[in-house]
Amino acid sequence: MSDYYRYRNQIEKERRRRRAVVALLIVLVLLCAAAGYFWMTRQTDQKPEPMTPETALPTPATQESAVPLTEGTQPADPQRLLPAIDNTVWDTSTPVEQTIDFDYLNTDARMAALPALGEVERSHFDTVTFLGDSITEGMECYATGYQNAQIRAYRGAGPDSVVNNVTTEDKVRHVSEAVFDATVATQPDALYILFGTNSMVNQNNEDKFIAYYERMIDMFHESLPGVPIYVQSIPGVQEWVKDTKPGLDNDRIRTVNNLLANMALRKGCYFVNIAEVLNYPDGSQIDDYAVTDGIHLQPSAYTAWCNYLATHTAWDRRNQYAGTNPLYILGT
Repeated sequence: MSDYYRYRNQIEKERRRRRAVVALLIVLVLLCAAAGYFWMTRQTDQKPEPMTPETALPTPATQESAVPLTEGTQPADPQRLLPAIDNTVWDTSTPVEQTIDFDYLNTDARMAALPALGEVERSHFDTVTFLGDSITEGMECYATGYQNAQIRAYRGAGPDSVVNNVTTEDKVRHVSEAVFDATVATQPDALYILFGTNSMVNQNNEDKFIAYYERMIDMFHESLPGVPIYVQSIPGVQEWVKDTKPGLDNDRIRTVNNLLANMALRKGCYFVNIAEVLNYPDGSQIDDYAVTDGIHLQPSAYTAWCNYLATHTAWDRRNQYAGTNPLYILGT
């Protein structure tokens, strides 16, 4: 029995100790609450009263006048922590000056040209139309060209011949036809255009040439909606050609090609820089491609030209490539 009573007293002692701890915690919580309430009450009672003119602090001028000046002293200028700000200078809603060249001025034909992609099959060009002058004739005359394509080539022609729908003879097919109508009638999957050599024989007509070219592009967009148009650069000539035909100066040809690249960007066309493969870096015609007039091209030039077009064709899901599709995605 003594063990039982001793165990019971021990349990009672533990209970009393726990009760004392709980009571102490309650007292501490109440004291903290009371202290917080007292502090908030004092803060409320000590709110500053609004300043009246009599109680307002003196301005720097008032303070300065309140201090008597001694002989030989000058009043100091009031100091500001921050300089004065004239909000009217910046708080305006006038239009921001345009800093981006949206008109594609000073276009470099080399930078605007279609880049090299995968090589399409030669059959890709069976359903396209090549429109141009006597330089384009070689596409149909030589086996090195794209003989299965529709060729509409007219000697001495320029973009004005297309715009005016002039009836001209195709010397290869031995037919006379209206240039624009004959081109639209081919209903191509793509249209490749090369004009400029004949037009540039005359000097100082760049603006007229580009104006006719732009109108020609607009007409094809209207009559062949959705058909991609490839504007090809004008090939350079042999350097000595400018001696008899000053308009065909290679520096001038380079300038006009820049204008053509500019126009292609604005008109939503592809610019193909075939001069890159037909000319030397200085813009003159590669000697191995030259014929006696220094302007037209040997059959070997058409091989290089056609190979260049095959590797500089805009990507399309329907294109058939000789190698790996450059944009092939597994499962598509």
